[in-house]
Amino acid sequence: MSPNVVLHDGNGRTGRMILFRECLYHGIAPFIIEDANRPEYLDALNSYHQGKDVTALTSLFQKEQEYYWNRCQYFLAE
Repeated sequence: MSPNVVLHDGNGRTGRMILFRECLYHGIAPFIIEDANRPEYLDALNSYHQGKDVTALTSLFQKEQEYYWNRCQYFLAE
């Protein structure tokens, strides 16, 4: 198997739900990976699987947190 192949086992939604729950549990702003950023998410996962580098995942998660936070401001306004 090529080292550039990403295995997809169908647990993506479950993994993203766990990430969301963990953010809430630890008092961190939650996020949802937007469909438009799915390729970036898969590339970041692949980077982690290849070399245990979390830089791309961390960057994407921060970007998604900011986006989600900004979208939720409507519901948090007094």
